[in-house]
Amino acid sequence: MSGTLARSIPFAAWSMVFALCLATEARSETGMIELEAQTREDAGAENMPGRVVRTVEKLDPAKTAIVIVDVWDKHWCKTYTERVGNLVPRMNKTLDAARKLGIQVVHAPSDVLGPYKDTPQRKAMQAIPEYPAPEKTDFNPPDPPGGRDCCECGPSRPCQSHGAWSSEHPGLRIAEEDLIADCNNGREVLNLCQHRGLDTLLYMGVASNMCLIGRSAGMIEMKRHGLRPIFVADLVEAITANGCDPATKAPDPNFTPARGTAQVQRHLERYIAPSIQSRQIIAAAGMDSFAHDKRPHVVFVIAEEEYGSDKTLPAFAEKRLKNDFRCSFVYAKGHEGADRNDVPGLEVLLDADLLFLSMRRRALPVTQMDHLEWYIRAGKPIVGVRVSIVPFQVDPQQCPEGHVVWRDFDQEVLGCHYQGYPGQSRETGCDVWVVDEARDHPILRGVKPTRFHSASWLYNLYPLADTTTLLMKGRWAEGQPEQPVAFTNTYNGARVFYTSLGHPKDFENEAFCRMLANAVKWALQ
Repeated sequence: MSGTLARSIPFAAWSMVFALCLATEARSETGMIELEAQTREDAGAENMPGRVVRTVEKLDPAKTAIVIVDVWDKHWCKTYTERVGNLVPRMNKTLDAARKLGIQVVHAPSDVLGPYKDTPQRKAMQAIPEYPAPEKTDFNPPDPPGGRDCCECGPSRPCQSHGAWSSEHPGLRIAEEDLIADCNNGREVLNLCQHRGLDTLLYMGVASNMCLIGRSAGMIEMKRHGLRPIFVADLVEAITANGCDPATKAPDPNFTPARGTAQVQRHLERYIAPSIQSRQIIAAAGMDSFAHDKRPHVVFVIAEEEYGSDKTLPAFAEKRLKNDFRCSFVYAKGHEGADRNDVPGLEVLLDADLLFLSMRRRALPVTQMDHLEWYIRAGKPIVGVRVSIVPFQVDPQQCPEGHVVWRDFDQEVLGCHYQGYPGQSRETGCDVWVVDEARDHPILRGVKPTRFHSASWLYNLYPLADTTTLLMKGRWAEGQPEQPVAFTNTYNGARVFYTSLGHPKDFENEAFCRMLANAVKWALQ
């Protein structure tokens, strides 16, 4: 079995930019591929995520197969059907890359093999000789956290469980050289592995807390038989809940489907297998559309109407970032009615190195929020300005069906506690200054003057989390309480910067623009 390269990369210093460069140059003369993988150290308690450990996994394409589990055409939960369909375009691109690399693709749906019984891909799988089952270990990881098989349309649970699937998703392409296996019969995959000398199985599909790990051809059973499972983190999803705790069914406006998936991912990385990302496979195959452009990719997500971010941020990027960064922009369709909660194009985050967020109180559809949350919860760099203190904070009673809210984003990700603002400060703006302890911080390098007036009104953001580093403070009038204005945090190991500044007039201030450009560079280090 191919081993793991004996080196560990500290999480805070790790960068996907490095990983992609590694993947692009990973093919050795012997055809081996080296990909960044992520596991977690045991934290000693189930509710603790555990420290992330990055290693380099060496794969021989001739000894590797991709197993696609239960990407059905339809699920009994309407929202989960949409979530699964949301994965298919990226799956197709990743599978094309795998085929180009010489990795065998195995479709492994359960319960729906009828439509495929006479296909060449199914017959080729059945024609593989029968081999004695490999010796089996007693590997027995704990069950994933939370409940399972809940409706993800909302806490009212409008969908009822029933067998709704009849085939694989029609958009998932089956190539001539692919194989079709029965996920309920793990011996078929084991026969393939013994016949071809395969030692590594890359998994994608659903659900990561059920079929992906529990089926006869799933990750746990294959690991018991001595194979090395690895899962593609952005191409698997759990089925848990939306707006309620999946274990207790108690209302929880902060529980989103993507949060459930992230919790299960942490569990898998801790107890079962390492994870990789689809962009690494795509880059290893030379199919990255921007392989020639080595600049880190900054994605601006803009969904607010009060401060004109749709004008100020593109201009800022053009002037301050374009030489060193490739910038993409994603905008809300509008600011009224259904358009307010519609931000198409978020799949670009699958190839992002930094998220630059300017969003205010939007409740996005689960399929769109999946992309945003996958990026954020995966522990990737974030820069947020002004109204991004409450990007997803919407009254649950006003959340459209099939959409999600994330009310504690400010506390969980940014490390502060938004509590409104003094009404009078809307007229006065605020005076801001660099705190003495932060004068040498890289984000403040070249920021002159270190004290200035801003047209932005002050937000009440105390208390700050212990993980934050305060950079700037401000107040709206003499004698009034001081409040944080700019600070950093870490979230799941990633660097996060936030500033409550961001009024259009702030972009006319050299000190503010220098700080913001520095923050982008700092977050990506």
